[in-house]
Amino acid sequence: MAQMTPRRRTSARASALGRASLLACALACALSLEPAFAQNAVAYQPALDAAWTGRTSEALRLIDAYLAKHPDDHAARLDRARFLAWLGDYARADDALAGFGADDKEAAALHARVLAWAERRDAALALNTPLYAADPDDYDNAWTQALILRQGEWPHQALPALATVQAVKPDDKDTIALAKAVRLPLFSSIGLAPSLYSDSDDIEIRGIAADANLWLSDRWRLLASATRREHSAAFGGPFAPLLGNNHVDEDRVGTGLRFAPSPDTALELWLGNSRTDNGVGSDNRTIGHLQISQRASDAFLYALTFDRDRVDQSPRALAVMRHGLAADLRWTPTLRDRFDARITGGDFDDGNRRASVLASYTRAVYRSGRVMFDLGLQAEGQHNTRHTGNGYYSPDRYRRYAVAASSYISLGQEAGLYLSAALGQQRDETFDNWKRATDVNAELTLGIFSHWQLVGRAGYSQRLNQFGRYEGATVGLGLRYRFCEFRADRCPSVP
Repeated sequence: MAQMTPRRRTSARASALGRASLLACALACALSLEPAFAQNAVAYQPALDAAWTGRTSEALRLIDAYLAKHPDDHAARLDRARFLAWLGDYARADDALAGFGADDKEAAALHARVLAWAERRDAALALNTPLYAADPDDYDNAWTQALILRQGEWPHQALPALATVQAVKPDDKDTIALAKAVRLPLFSSIGLAPSLYSDSDDIEIRGIAADANLWLSDRWRLLASATRREHSAAFGGPFAPLLGNNHVDEDRVGTGLRFAPSPDTALELWLGNSRTDNGVGSDNRTIGHLQISQRASDAFLYALTFDRDRVDQSPRALAVMRHGLAADLRWTPTLRDRFDARITGGDFDDGNRRASVLASYTRAVYRSGRVMFDLGLQAEGQHNTRHTGNGYYSPDRYRRYAVAASSYISLGQEAGLYLSAALGQQRDETFDNWKRATDVNAELTLGIFSHWQLVGRAGYSQRLNQFGRYEGATVGLGLRYRFCEFRADRCPSVP
């Protein structure tokens, strides 16, 4: 019962990598910052000393003890909010800053930076832009403005503020950290990614993919990719090709464009060709997708994707073409809570139609200078109009519920480990009761901000069903080279 398609695994890995990169960027920028508080001795000097030497958790405990006795100390309250932000606990930092008046410029400046780290772009701009406009040469105001504007589809908007930061303190470690963060979304890149998938249904998929993402202008990017995959299954089994060998070779090539008409919106069109060969003949099909993605507000993001592609769940399924529509939604009502949903519908050329939904809730539970830990819930459902026997899982009514946990562990400014797991129950119309369902994933990233980046990933799924158990495992590497030096005006210099 092959349930986890390679395409779904790729989508899940991309989502995980996106979250991990954002967490890494936030932690690296925060950890590099020198304390912004006064260096003269104060009543809570031990807390400042601890923060200065990187012992931020200890600093927070010390300053909490001090504030218990001196709750009205303005400077100490601000420093406590800073400590929380450096730990990555933006929700508590936001709560701590809520008690300051609207006319407190120092608190407003710090609040803007916290919101920028938390990806609340509009709210951060509302606070920091007046401060930056009033004094555009101020290092801290310009630093925060650049951090805010690097987010979204027009990261080049951050360059003027970054230039101010680099002019004031060109060799400061905070300046260098910011330049790396601003440069990251401005990079063009080329990549190479080998992968291997195997499962207990004797399906094996070996692949190697090359891709390019090239800057054409501030609004346009060129996309290109080529993939070679070998899909194999046990000869004569339900997943092997009906004709030919027990394996099918697939070559995919395509190109596309990504256009950003505004800082919050992007359109992407990709068209390609998929050629399969089962040993007795070949088959060429046009594939592609059209996507619109938009950041509607600080709290709500969505992407709508129409695509045409092969069903890549097994060698036999590759002969089936699918037209699909997917909606990816994300709502973050608070800095602690996140809701995600992926709703899809598809028409298959073997007469089947499918509707599915995968929804999750995530709660930020623990934040420290090196570790972020979240807990949440997942719910999944799928309906197919017919079971065709064409080598892919097509239940009439599939349901899964799970408890999920994820953690990002910073291994320094250039490395991080992302872990996730989900443990739950599943069933479809063939089950006599609920059965266990488990997913575990790990992803190690080396070179978060550098030109060369290496990502190693591994995943394991186990599904108990009416006939025993299904197990699937995937491993892969992603080697990427990123560059922007060919356009000096759009490539921040990093010492």
